Amino acid sequence: MGFFEQQDRARRATTRLAVLFTLAVVVLVACANLLIVPLYVWWTDSPATVSVYLIVSVTTILIISSGSLEIAARLSIGENELAMLLSGKRVPRASGIDAERKLINVVDEMAIASGLAAPPVYVLTRERGINAFAAGRSPNQAIIVVTRGAIEQLSRDELQAVVAHEFSHIINGDIRLNLRAACVLQGIVFLSGIGRFMMQYYSGYGTEEERRFFHPPLALIGAGLFGLGSLGLVCARLIQAAIFREREFLADACAVQYTRNADALCGALARIELHGEGSRVLNWHADSMAHMLFAPNAGSWLGGLFATHPAIDTRMRRANPHLPPEFYYEKNYQKKKPPQEKPRAEAPKTIVPKKITAVVALVASIGEPNADTLEYAAGLLAYLPASLREALAEPVGAQAVMLGYVLEEEATARGKQLRALEALGAEALARKAELLSPLLRSLDRAYRLPLVALALPVLRKELDEAGREKFLALMRAALQADARVTLGEFVLDTILDWNLGPKAKRAGRNSFQRKDLESEIALVLSLLAHAGSTDPGEVQKSFAKGNSSLALVPREALQLGGVSAALERLSQLAPLEKQPLLAAFGEVVAADGNVTLMEHELLRAVASALDCPVPPAIGALDPRLLRK
Repeated sequence: MGFFEQQDRARRATTRLAVLFTLAVVVLVACANLLIVPLYVWWTDSPATVSVYLIVSVTTILIISSGSLEIAARLSIGENELAMLLSGKRVPRASGIDAERKLINVVDEMAIASGLAAPPVYVLTRERGINAFAAGRSPNQAIIVVTRGAIEQLSRDELQAVVAHEFSHIINGDIRLNLRAACVLQGIVFLSGIGRFMMQYYSGYGTEEERRFFHPPLALIGAGLFGLGSLGLVCARLIQAAIFREREFLADACAVQYTRNADALCGALARIELHGEGSRVLNWHADSMAHMLFAPNAGSWLGGLFATHPAIDTRMRRANPHLPPEFYYEKNYQKKKPPQEKPRAEAPKTIVPKKITAVVALVASIGEPNADTLEYAAGLLAYLPASLREALAEPVGAQAVMLGYVLEEEATARGKQLRALEALGAEALARKAELLSPLLRSLDRAYRLPLVALALPVLRKELDEAGREKFLALMRAALQADARVTLGEFVLDTILDWNLGPKAKRAGRNSFQRKDLESEIALVLSLLAHAGSTDPGEVQKSFAKGNSSLALVPREALQLGGVSAALERLSQLAPLEKQPLLAAFGEVVAADGNVTLMEHELLRAVASALDCPVPPAIGALDPRLLRK
C-alpha cells in the first residue's frame, strides 16, 4: 500500500477514534453510576433519584473533559509541549555530548533522505527504558522524542532503525491521528492517573520529582480512584489496540525498507526484551500516549487483546522472517567491541541527484525514502563544511545561511539587497550572510534543499512567532530588492513560508475536491511547464501532458504570489485527491524526457506545500559516496 493510501487510512481512522471514544465515555458514565450511586444510597440511606444519577454523570463527563482539555491546551502552544509533558529536554544541534550528537546526525540523515524538514529532537532524560515517539500536526511540523535509555543502550544502526520507524509514522500521516488520540485518551485515563498519583505521593513512594508525603487515608482514597479509573484504562487500551496495533507492523516494515537493515530493527527490539528497564516510561501521562511509543511502556497484564503493540517476538519475525528472535537475543548477550570509526573517503567534487525520466518512479518516490537516499544523506552531511554545520546550529547562523543563498553575486544587485536588509534593522545579519554567501555559491546546488532542511528546526524552535515573521520579512526584502524573483528563489521562499509562516499551523483540513480547484491546478501546471522550456510549443506540449482539458496560463500572466495562494487551497485536498494531482505535475516535469535539478527542486517545493515529501532523486552520485 502506497503513501497516499496510508495517508487516507490514517485520516479515516479519526472517525473510528471518535466512535470508540464516545462508546468509552458512555461505558464509563454507566459504570460510575453503578458504583457510586449504590454507595451514596447506603451511606445516606436515601433513595436514588434522577438528580443523583445526573450529578454523577455530569461529574464523570467533566473529569474526562478536564483530562482531554489539559492535553489540547498544551498542544495548542506547540508539539514541543508534548515532550515537555513527559519531562523532555530539547537536544541542541551543537550538543557536545556524544550520544546526543549521534542522535542528531541520525535524525538529520533520515530527514534529508525522506525530503522532510529535520524535526527538533528531544530526550526524556529521566527515562531509562528504551523507547521513542514522533508527534506533530503535519510532516514538516513534527518532533522526535527519544528516551535516555535508547541513546545510551542502542548502537548507531539500532538507533537509526528506531528513528526510521518514527519517520514512517510521520510520513504515513499517523502523527496527526496520534495527537488527536492522545487528547481523547488522556480524558479516559485521567481518573486513573489521579488515583495513581495519590497512591504514590501519599504512600511515601514519591513522585518523579522525588517529593514524598505519608498520609494513609488519602493513599486509600487514591487507591479507590485508581480502581474506578482502571476501567477507563481498559477502554483506552482497547481503543489503542483497535486502531494503532497494525500501524506498528507497517512502521516496522517501512523502517526496514528505509534502512535496508532488518538486523538493526530486530537488534533494537531484542535489547528492549533484555534491558532491565525494558521499554518502560514512568511518567503518568504515558498511559494516554502508549499508542505513540515505539514499544509498549508496560507489560500487557490484561493479555494480547488489550496490548497497544504487537508482541516483540512477532515484530521481530515479521521484520526478518529468515532468523528466529532467539538469534538476536543471543547476539545481544555477547559483549560487543566498541565500533571502529570508518576512515573518511576523499570528498567528492560534486553531489548531483539523478535525472529522473520515469514519471511512475517520480510519483512512487513520494513518501518512500530508501537505503540509497539514506546513504546519500549520510555522505552529504559528512562533506558539509564545518563552518556551515556550526552556523546551522544556532538561530543567527541559520538565518544568515538562508539569506546568503539569495544574495546575488553581482555587486550592484547584492548592494541593493544588503541595503534593504539594513533598512529593516538587520545590519549584523546582512554582514554575516554576505560572508557566508561565497561559500554557499561554491557548494554544489544539490546541497541547497538539505541545508534548508537542517536550518528549519533551529528557526522553528529557537525563534518565537514574531522572530519567525521578521525573518520571513527579511527574506522577502532580499528577494524583492533586485526587482525579480527566480524559480530557485521561489522554491526557497515557498519551503520557508510553509514551514515557518502562518501556513505552518494548518491542521490538515480537507475542504475541497479537485473539480473545485481547476484554476489553481492550471496555475501550478503552467508554472511547471514554463520552468522546463522557453519554447511556446514545448511548453504547451508539456502542459497538455498534465491536463489537456485546462488552459495554459501565459508566462507573462504568471504571478508567483498567485501560485502560492493556489498551493494553499490545493493543500486542503484529501490524500487520495492529491495522488493524481502529483502524477499530473510529474507528467509535466518529465514531458521532455529529462528532469533537471531545478525542475526536481520545484516539484519538491510544490509537493512540500501539499504535505507530500519527495526524497532527493539520487543515482548519478560520485561512486565514492555509494561505496559500501
